Amino acid sequence: MHPQNHPDTSMSYLKWLMPLLVALLATGCSNPPRHTAPAPAPPPVEPRPAAEPKGAEVQAYRPPQQVVLARPQPARAVQVLMDRADDQRRAGDPAAAAASLERALRIEPRNARLWNRLAHVRMQLSEFDRVEQFAAKSNALAGSDDGLRADNWQLIADSRAARGDKRGAAQARSPARVFR
Repeated sequence: MHPQNHPDTSMSYLKWLMPLLVALLATGCSNPPRHTAPAPAPPPVEPRPAAEPKGAEVQAYRPPQQVVLARPQPARAVQVLMDRADDQRRAGDPAAAAASLERALRIEPRNARLWNRLAHVRMQLSEFDRVEQFAAKSNALAGSDDGLRADNWQLIADSRAARGDKRGAAQARSPARVFR
């Protein structure tokens, strides 16, 4: 007989295989499942009202009786450019002064005084159309600054007179007198 077909050999395999299978099945069934339930969410935290100091009363806002409008101070860079433009005008270089003022206007385009100064410089350069444009822009931004508005109207009148528009100059002088 062949040793593989021998009944004792196949039985010996079963003898050691059976206890092994039983042991594996037993250990597999005895372990608890590894799935755990999620932890409960913490209770929500309610915001606490801000504690007020003892004895403090909260009062409604009352606006002041008279509103005071403060003229804003120009930014430091704008002030430096304005000073440079003044120096350039005094030195007889109005074109350089105009360039400095235009740089300042790129920083503060809503500054009525810058537009007025640029109109004065353009008057020195005999650029009368621009004088009127810049003075009108200054007037639009001047708000309640009557002195600035009067100066702008005078610039417009002088510009029109320089071009030979006597009637237009007279029309511009009228508001110039009103704002003085």
